[in-house]
Amino acid sequence: MMNKGIVLETASIVLDVGDIEREALFWGAMLGETPGPLRGCGGWLTVGSLDSTTALILQRVPESKVVKNRCHMCFVVPDVDEAVRRIVELGGSPVTEPRQGGGVTMADPEGNEFCIGSFRRTKDGERDLLG
Repeated sequence: MMNKGIVLETASIVLDVGDIEREALFWGAMLGETPGPLRGCGGWLTVGSLDSTTALILQRVPESKVVKNRCHMCFVVPDVDEAVRRIVELGGSPVTEPRQGGGVTMADPEGNEFCIGSFRRTKDGERDLLG
């Protein structure tokens, strides 16, 4: 019998941002979602669902990003080159050159890092290629 963990599901991922409107446009386009309204006196908004249970929330903060993220999101895309092109058009930028196997670390307009690749990983770390 498998041990039950404490967490039932990942409810949301919160990303600290300075220009919440610009970041909402970027992440809305990334996820194909229309961002929700500003709430909490303009300090929060929900961009949309990362999957059926997890929302991406942007939180306005006064300080800018200073060092590398200690935690980042990874996204599966059907075509890495096309995704890089579209992300750059939206104001994002590549952080690394494409790695062997197709993964690329990207950054949103404020430098928040995330990865894209055309594969998933199994629990054992093996690549599960799309298609």
